[in-house]
Amino acid sequence: MTVGHWFGPDDRPLCGWWSEPARGSVHGVVVLPPLGYEYWSAHRTLRSLAEAFAAAGHHALRFDYDGTGDSAGQPTDPDRLAAWSASVLAAVAELRARGCEHVTLAGLRFGGTLALMLGARAKADRVIAWLPVLSGKRYARELKMLALAVPESEGEMVFAGTNVSAETAKALATIELDKLADRPAPRVLIATQPDRPVDKLVARLAELGSETDVISLAGAHTALEVPSEDAVVPTALIEAIRGWLGEAPEAPSSPLARRDTATFGGITETITELAGLTAITSARAGTVPEDFVVFLNSGSEVHVGPGRAWVDYTRALAAAGAGAVRVDWSGWGESPDRGHAPGRPYDQHGIAETIEIVTALRDRGAKRVMLAGLCAGAWMAVQAALHTHVDGVIAINPQLYWLPGDPVEALLSDTRKRRTAIRERDAKLRDQHVWDALDAIGVWPPAAQWLHGLTERHVPSLLLFAEGDDGLEFLEMRCARRLKQELAAGYVRIVQIHDIDHQMYRTWRRGDVIAAVRAFIGV
Repeated sequence: MTVGHWFGPDDRPLCGWWSEPARGSVHGVVVLPPLGYEYWSAHRTLRSLAEAFAAAGHHALRFDYDGTGDSAGQPTDPDRLAAWSASVLAAVAELRARGCEHVTLAGLRFGGTLALMLGARAKADRVIAWLPVLSGKRYARELKMLALAVPESEGEMVFAGTNVSAETAKALATIELDKLADRPAPRVLIATQPDRPVDKLVARLAELGSETDVISLAGAHTALEVPSEDAVVPTALIEAIRGWLGEAPEAPSSPLARRDTATFGGITETITELAGLTAITSARAGTVPEDFVVFLNSGSEVHVGPGRAWVDYTRALAAAGAGAVRVDWSGWGESPDRGHAPGRPYDQHGIAETIEIVTALRDRGAKRVMLAGLCAGAWMAVQAALHTHVDGVIAINPQLYWLPGDPVEALLSDTRKRRTAIRERDAKLRDQHVWDALDAIGVWPPAAQWLHGLTERHVPSLLLFAEGDDGLEFLEMRCARRLKQELAAGYVRIVQIHDIDHQMYRTWRRGDVIAAVRAFIGV
């Protein structure tokens, strides 16, 4: 069983996910995630790894570093490397406080690097470093090549929604694992793949006195450096790592005293369940809000949203006085699978589950419930609003041309390429006024029917687009007459955000999104 759990400093709590073994145990594993884009891709892999450890009798604690994921703080805060290190040690302390006498650090990519760097301070029995970042200088250089420079900020960059300050990049560049200062643990496993030799690291670990094993198996690329939609759990590697750690002997232990609520920065966040799905609610501290905005999964991303956008948005709305929820459908993130494969965009069971979420919130006393989503999540929000009573829809970059059975691409650029001939046809028939004529006689494409359905149901709907987004281009090209009439009716409105990208990775523009949402819901 896995449950959400807050731990660490009261003023900057860390969010973790604790997988408990079925039997008593004094053995525990702290699972250290990668940073940024690699974390979004590898989330399912880390969950599977933690569950494998629990099945072998170990307590397993996955968690988000300070300023990442669901944890408190921002990636732009100072002293990130020190804060991340403190987060790891706080997780170790949490395991020991719960009775774990033997602790293993298991990290993927930069998490593996931290495991090796901090193993000695954590007094770890074992360390597992899976594809660790060997050279911080090379890692910082790679980030810089992939990232965008943040305007009007000296040296700050952002990659896939993760900000890295000049100070953080400089700190990262000091890391060289072949010059590791202290023995991480008596026993160390380095899990790598054939094209990533670790000879220098292994030699250094031997000098420090660690008994080191190396597993070299191909396959980790399926969970890294790919969009989350394309990520595949490398089960052979997980089984090899679990086999190396072995079974934990049964021992008397106490069950976890779960902490599901944390208050920080003027807001309270609660890890809860809505209709059996894992959710985190945000509210201004000391208040019980009556209005809730539910942020649905984007693509195959977990509930923190693309580049952690949902965390930014829900906390901003909570600070303004609204209730906000970020939630995982079954098969996504932290929710149970319920027999579904790992979440993929437009999985249709999400519509029914969204309706159940709305009902669950109303049963808890919510007066107004609004749905928010990005791209596929926006499409699902619209569909749910057409089948149940909601008090508003915030559809961010919805691609309303998508129909069940259509292909699902992880990258919008691939979708745009596939639809080139369709867009050219639509533009030609628009110029010939064919679409307007068909609209006038009631022959409407599904997107036009959905927009009209929102109006008929009196659902206030904000279509929030990045300037020039494909979804807006489609509506203006294919549904121009219907769109004009629905806008005139007053229930559907469109707002464009200048200079933000489809997935809102340009974090410096997120304030405009928050302002538009606040204006729409009236807080």
